[in-house]
Amino acid sequence: MAPAEILVEQEKAAAPGAVIIAGGGPVGLLLARVLSFYGVKSILFERNNTTTKWPKMDLTNARSMEMFRKLGLADDLRKQGVPADIDQNVLISTGLAAERPLTMWELPGVDKFRKQIQDNNDGTQPLEPYQRLSQAIFEKWLRKICSEDPLIDLHYGHKVESVEEGPTGAETVITNMETGISTVWSSDYVAGCDGANSRVRNSLSFPLDGGPIPSCALLVHFKSRDLTRLHKQGRFWHISLLGKSGGFEAAIIAQDEVDTWTTHLFMPLDAEPEKIDSHEAVYRALGGIYGNYEIKIDEILVRSVWRPNIAVTRTWASQHRRVFVAGDAAHQNIPTGGYGMNMGIGDAFDLGWKLAAVINGQAGNALLASYELERKPVALRNVDRSGVHFEVHNRLKDIINGSDPFELDKDTEQGRELRCKIHEHYQQHDGENKDLGIEMGYRYISPVIVREDNDETEPEWSPHKFIPTTWPGSRAPHVFLSDGTAIFDLLGKDWSLLVFGGDDKGHNLLVKAAQQLSLPLTVVNLAHEEHAGRLYEKSLVLVRPDHHVAWRAEKIESLKAADKVLRTVSGRVHMEPSVSLAEKAPMNKFTGSVDMRTHVDSFNLERMGEFQH
Repeated sequence: MAPAEILVEQEKAAAPGAVIIAGGGPVGLLLARVLSFYGVKSILFERNNTTTKWPKMDLTNARSMEMFRKLGLADDLRKQGVPADIDQNVLISTGLAAERPLTMWELPGVDKFRKQIQDNNDGTQPLEPYQRLSQAIFEKWLRKICSEDPLIDLHYGHKVESVEEGPTGAETVITNMETGISTVWSSDYVAGCDGANSRVRNSLSFPLDGGPIPSCALLVHFKSRDLTRLHKQGRFWHISLLGKSGGFEAAIIAQDEVDTWTTHLFMPLDAEPEKIDSHEAVYRALGGIYGNYEIKIDEILVRSVWRPNIAVTRTWASQHRRVFVAGDAAHQNIPTGGYGMNMGIGDAFDLGWKLAAVINGQAGNALLASYELERKPVALRNVDRSGVHFEVHNRLKDIINGSDPFELDKDTEQGRELRCKIHEHYQQHDGENKDLGIEMGYRYISPVIVREDNDETEPEWSPHKFIPTTWPGSRAPHVFLSDGTAIFDLLGKDWSLLVFGGDDKGHNLLVKAAQQLSLPLTVVNLAHEEHAGRLYEKSLVLVRPDHHVAWRAEKIESLKAADKVLRTVSGRVHMEPSVSLAEKAPMNKFTGSVDMRTHVDSFNLERMGEFQH
């Protein structure tokens, strides 16, 4: 099974039930932690000797923070990031030489966001605010947690070469990067969290469908304490900067509000970024239409030319559901919106609890089939949304429409008119990092979601806001109860049954059925919580480990009916073969991309960055 050029010298077998994880980035590490949370061992292999040096992610969104809270990690994660009292405004600017930005998005810091959540106890808010944190710091933090976990075995400096599935497990070829010795590991399950150029995905010939944007970017990650110059237009999280063309040409990101920054200088594919000095690239990005804006740079950390790509893997699970892909191995997107790593966190949590349930004998194999059915539609919608956000910036050139970009900062009638148009454009299209419907309003549709006859009509959905509902497949609404307790904090580690109203609704039948099926079920009696009862809509609401509603009803009539519900939601009902989501590529290219192309056995782009491999 090993590639012809690889000499295998050893064979090893993972313990029964242990999961081999390819890739030690955020998704692989979190998957290991979720499996451990549910008592399952994992063995993780990462080709690099250390965690990433690249600042790929800088925001853990609200939905991800809810998952970290469930794992007991949210508070410690926040200690690693930007302080809670700092707002995270996004500026739109012609360049830092100008006196003021053209417009801005005013995004609250964690403290203000938390107050917003407290003040709006109507189910529309997340339980946790987002948290700014560079991926370089995030990975170090999570690696340390995993290294101290007795159920997680970390192997850095080990590259996954290939994977082959059988009916009862998989064999993975892994090479020690220092010795060159390759080993075949056999295991019950394998999770490919090994990035955009995934060896797991490629070795199983899972097609990757999508396309890049029409330009590339020169990334420079650097240290500077020249805050007077950098904050000339005010403190910021991001600045999107126009260039001399009159269009969007650069961005800067404040990584830690102390001294770490990242610039992206966008340019045509036929440009020669290798001829641009790193300092020059920073100055050019910050200068916008005015030419170089120099600051004192203390250290250049890393640089790379890269090309944003929007793509989704057509197949997320192997034939016998022994091998899965997650994170960048399953989907890629433009960074606008911050969906990439946060979708990966969702993948890791979803795959983790489902694998653990099957391995622990609490669920059937059909639960694993639901992984692709539930997560892939989320990826298809969200990666396209990243292109929508990117196009908001790209439309600047159309708004200026050939006018002299220097007019934008002038106190003239034309200048005021152009500034007004740009301001209105950005305020009308402000969903980047605010679209709660995208981030936490996704609704799963799969055979392990049970809808009764009166659940046929799906409630309204909006990308921009979260609409609270317990329509099966939805994330259950967060609400503070009458004593101030968050309803999510009463949910069990595994399954939870929320009971509203005072009359007997038959919930004891579900409890008995769960006991017979060895399904861990926590009953949360909320008979006197009228506000929560209105938001949760039904007297009985069954919530999965991931906060999503699996089933709801006013009453359960018999033990047989209760048994059927629990067998279905736990994947113990046989699923008839159906047309897979994997059968066809998307019909149209994703928003912001140049085309729709398919990669099968390898992945390569013109101007592909080091961190994209």
